[in-house]
Amino acid sequence: MQAALEQFFAQKTDDPLRYAFPRRGMHMPGSAGAAVKPCDLQNVWNEVQQGERSSQAVMYLHVPFCANHCLFCGFYRNKWSNDYSAPYADALIKELELEADSSLSQSAPINAVYFGGGTPTALHGQDLARVIRRIKDLYPLSADCEITVEGRIFHFDDEKVDACLDAGANRFSTGVQSFNTRVRKRQGRKATGEEAIRFFEKLRDRNRAAIVCDLILGLPYQTEEVWRQDLKTVVDLELDGVDLYTLAVFPGSPLSKSIEKGACGPAAPLPQQGGMYGEGLEYMRQQGWRQISSSHWGRQTRERNLYNTLIKSGADCLAFGSGAGGNINGFSYGVHGDLEDYLDAIAREEKPLSRLHRSDPLSSPLNLLAAGIEEMRLDLNKLDQIDPKTAGFRTSITPLLTNWRESGLIAGDEIISLTTAGRFWHQTLLTYLKAALKLHSDSSQPAS
Repeated sequence: MQAALEQFFAQKTDDPLRYAFPRRGMHMPGSAGAAVKPCDLQNVWNEVQQGERSSQAVMYLHVPFCANHCLFCGFYRNKWSNDYSAPYADALIKELELEADSSLSQSAPINAVYFGGGTPTALHGQDLARVIRRIKDLYPLSADCEITVEGRIFHFDDEKVDACLDAGANRFSTGVQSFNTRVRKRQGRKATGEEAIRFFEKLRDRNRAAIVCDLILGLPYQTEEVWRQDLKTVVDLELDGVDLYTLAVFPGSPLSKSIEKGACGPAAPLPQQGGMYGEGLEYMRQQGWRQISSSHWGRQTRERNLYNTLIKSGADCLAFGSGAGGNINGFSYGVHGDLEDYLDAIAREEKPLSRLHRSDPLSSPLNLLAAGIEEMRLDLNKLDQIDPKTAGFRTSITPLLTNWRESGLIAGDEIISLTTAGRFWHQTLLTYLKAALKLHSDSSQPAS
């Protein structure tokens, strides 16, 4: 086992924040097991709907439209047209109504609702509002349910903001990426930095919802001085929350192609990103913000980051809209990303499933690992309590934990906490822990 674990070892260095690993691991929430045959999708789905939920749950609604394709984004699917708003909202409401009366939907409260995309705020204000109201009419939301509308500054006018607030939205998450106009324009953002600041000031001054923004570190043309100014702007605006994400440039992506052609400057290399992350963490700490997760900070208790915290720890997720993905009662599933296929299925009054998988047999311990790394504190003793297949896992990975501890990524033994360097490399640590758990489970199986 030790020889197999060595592939996950960090490099011994005086600066683990920048040089612990040569590349970053990538983790996506959930883990899929065996696929349900296409011919059985609807029958199995109907059986799933008859079950009940008992754990915390979230709802995700996907709006797959954007006014343009920003270079850094990997989620673009359909170019926006005003004509799409009402028909797409109608389809979302119909999909919500198809499942609303099921035992699965009604058996336990939903703790968070999240409109993602794409660009949810591309929809007209009245259409966003009627979808939110229909959710509240049909589904058992908890009394403190977090209802987030994600958006971008372009398209997000006063009428839409007030329509969402009046309907019940209590959190807005806006991807600003940077407040520097040059950085923004080179990535396809339409609003200037000054316009972005005025947008957030107006949202903040309403004082009716938690206001959150995303910053990305490592963007082309984003010098360290620009990064420091981005951090200062968030603090000066007195927003409720901020995500500090590290840029990932995927091969074949618009940003990758643009850099290769020389049409865009290079992204910051990983060591520089590590330094920027460390500076951001320390700055937010000095300003009195609390770190909620490896990538997220809150200024006061108004910001809970509830949806993201729950989804990354394996909470049930009821998913709606073209391109959405969810997981419930031992199944993960996807909704048709092709808009025409999605609308056709809704017209037939069928769930527009593109896939349905039984969950990974190790889903419970994998979710525990994900939740612990996300919260920067992982109690490995709990693994033995939730699944017999993980018995002895902590002991089996002692060489790996020793390496990470000596490399400055973690502290502690049975209960480990992430250092600043560990928080920057959290996706890599989680990717490797999950792979190590798979190795341990496979080696523990009796020979056939």
